Amino acid sequence: MPKTIKELADEFDVSKQAIRKKLDENFREKYVQTVTRNGVQTLVVSNSGYLLLKQHFGGGNNQKQDGGLFTSNIGNRIQDTIELLNQQLTIKDSQIKEKDEQLKLMQKLLDQSQQLQLLSKNGSTDLKYIVKNTDSLKKETKRKRKWWNLW
Repeated sequence: MPKTIKELADEFDVSKQAIRKKLDENFREKYVQTVTRNGVQTLVVSNSGYLLLKQHFGGGNNQKQDGGLFTSNIGNRIQDTIELLNQQLTIKDSQIKEKDEQLKLMQKLLDQSQQLQLLSKNGSTDLKYIVKNTDSLKKETKRKRKWWNLW
C-alpha cells in the first residue's frame, strides 16, 4: 500500500525533511505519485520505493539484546531486497518480451520491404522489355508502309 511522507517518517523514526532529501528527481519519476486526498494533493511513495527507503533508513545492524540472544532485522532487510528484486525482474521480463515482439514485427516489415523492392525491380525490367517490343513493332509497321500507300 502506498505511503505518504509523514507515514514513512513516523515508521522510520526520522524527520519528513530526511525523507524528502531522499526523494530526488529520479526516485520521484519511478516511485512517487501525486494523489488527491481530502481535497489536498499529497505525495505517495509506491511499495517498491518504500522498500528502497526502508533499506536506506533501516540500514545498519539494529541489534537488540533479549536475554542474552541477539536479534537483527537483517533477515527482514534481505527478504525485502529479494521482494524488490523479484518485482524488478518481472518488469524487466515484460520489457524484454515487448522488445522481442517489436523485433519480430521489424523483421517482418524488412522482409516485406525487400520483396517489394525485388518486385519493383523485376517489374521495371519487364516494362523495359515491353517498351522495346512495342518500339520495334512500330518500326516494322512504318517500314512496311510506303508514303503512297498512306492515301
